[in-house]
Amino acid sequence: MSGKEVKSKSILFTYTGLSSFVKNDYLLLSSEHQVHKYHFSPVKGLLKNIIEILRQFFFLLIFGWKYDLFYCWFADYHSFLPILFSKIFRKKSVVVIGGYDVCRIRKLKYGAFCSPFRGWFCAKSMRLATAILTVSNHVDRKAKAIAPFTKRTMIYNCVTLESPDETTPFKTDTILTVGLINNERTYHLKGIDTFIETARLLPGFNFEIVGINQSKLAHKLGNLPRNITLYDKVKPHELPAFYLKAKIYCQLSRSESFGVSIAEAMTFGAFPIVTREGGMPEILGSVGAVVERDPQSVASVIKDRLLKHGASDENEIKVQIKKHFTQQQRAESILHLIKAL
Repeated sequence: MSGKEVKSKSILFTYTGLSSFVKNDYLLLSSEHQVHKYHFSPVKGLLKNIIEILRQFFFLLIFGWKYDLFYCWFADYHSFLPILFSKIFRKKSVVVIGGYDVCRIRKLKYGAFCSPFRGWFCAKSMRLATAILTVSNHVDRKAKAIAPFTKRTMIYNCVTLESPDETTPFKTDTILTVGLINNERTYHLKGIDTFIETARLLPGFNFEIVGINQSKLAHKLGNLPRNITLYDKVKPHELPAFYLKAKIYCQLSRSESFGVSIAEAMTFGAFPIVTREGGMPEILGSVGAVVERDPQSVASVIKDRLLKHGASDENEIKVQIKKHFTQQQRAESILHLIKAL
């Protein structure tokens, strides 16, 4: 044997979009295993989707036997064939459930299970997989209802941004929210309407929305209060500048399986205010505030908080993230899961 380290498993990593949390899993798996990325490109239109599925089918038919484990981020159209081929080749499979894949909000037409056809692919992927990996207890409960006999492991998403250990000396009375808000559905899903109405009640404070597509949502943004500043989508390395100065971070979503931006803001000591939806309260633990999605209630908490903000609270907020949501914790848990399969 040569001195070169031998990777323990060959993994096919299937994904539809390389978001920060998906990329993080790819990198941590690659630290100990040979990982091959497979990008399933989501497209609109039945014919185009069939072509993409056929492309995946022939890839798996020709090359699928080479892999020891099939790792899919999200359950959906793209996960069904890898999970099915893992059964055919008698290999192991993991599907990461992120939230959309177990969700159904008919009013907003949000969630895979709004479509019975799409929901079938999600449910079959979860039921056929060797293991389900969920990102919060909220998601875990939903996954259990859909696939009660599949092994499940809950491993929280993590924060990849780093902040200084000391308290932040230049925080301002800024109330921040961050999200990918590029259409009317995500506008309501992320509770931007409630955030704007809260700002209207507090004209003496500064509110910022980061990640909103102002051109596509111009019809929703025509009568904004003067104390709101809008920013289009920014690059990940630009987010710390916003988190550093914000004393308060608000996530007033109507659905949120975890909430990476909440944990990121808390990493920089921002006081979190969230609605009682999904996995958001799990991130806060004993810090921050969980509120009803009502502008008056949110405004009351903001006013009370800005009068009492202190460095000791900022440290407690940072400790909550360091105790539960670090890259190291997620890496150790996932690598342990893969080893045990």
